Amino acid sequence: MGIPILKMLAPIPKIEGHKNAVFVGPHPDDIEVGAGGTAAKLAASGARVTFVVTTDGGAGAMTRSTDMAALIATRKREATASARLLGVNDVVFLDFPDGGEYSAWELAKKLAELFARISPDIVFAPDPRLPSEIHPDHIKCGEAVNTAVVMSGFPLIMKRNQVPFDETIPLEPRKTLCFYYTHRTNRIVGLTKAQFALKLASIACHESQFPIGATDETRLLKAYLALRARRFGCRVFKRFAEGFCVFAPLHQHAFPEIQQY
Repeated sequence: MGIPILKMLAPIPKIEGHKNAVFVGPHPDDIEVGAGGTAAKLAASGARVTFVVTTDGGAGAMTRSTDMAALIATRKREATASARLLGVNDVVFLDFPDGGEYSAWELAKKLAELFARISPDIVFAPDPRLPSEIHPDHIKCGEAVNTAVVMSGFPLIMKRNQVPFDETIPLEPRKTLCFYYTHRTNRIVGLTKAQFALKLASIACHESQFPIGATDETRLLKAYLALRARRFGCRVFKRFAEGFCVFAPLHQHAFPEIQQY
């Protein structure tokens, strides 16, 4: 069967049509950097949007004398303010140790419990297959989301892993999977100038990571994000855009042809 026919029979879904989105990020600023404009666009369309931050952000400073507990509290406040600006309904902090020792399987169980309760129709995460990615929190976050999407759709897998869920409510196995921070973009979300500005404003809420003022790091990030957004925008005839790797439920298991789409 030819790839064009497969594309018609099992197309890559559009992101904009989803109504219950969960964005999972390894640190308190990653969702905004990787997908903040899309989160704002979905929220403005009336979709329910939940942010899940998997680690406590406690390693996000270069000074040895930093008070880790104070930094964690600061980063939670920043993440909450940023999410509010984007129109997000809820922010969940899982508090795994930033840069510390934990397993992707442990994280997957927490995420599966959350997915079973929220029943999202689309889940966003950093791409764990990005060839250049070396940060363990990013890799484990993406891998855990993959596992949690499967786990949260099957009651016996949930039971086998002792993940609590409401057995009176059927589990929803069909979830679109959407990766940001990816090298294999197959779906682009166009953004207005206002939506891209909102993305940048949400990133600015994370002042502990991106100090207010013209620091070299902040300037470089803004320039990179603008260049990337314009590059994606050109592909869909928009001024700005964000790119993702999207898998429909059918693509998520034993469907190697998706790599040829």
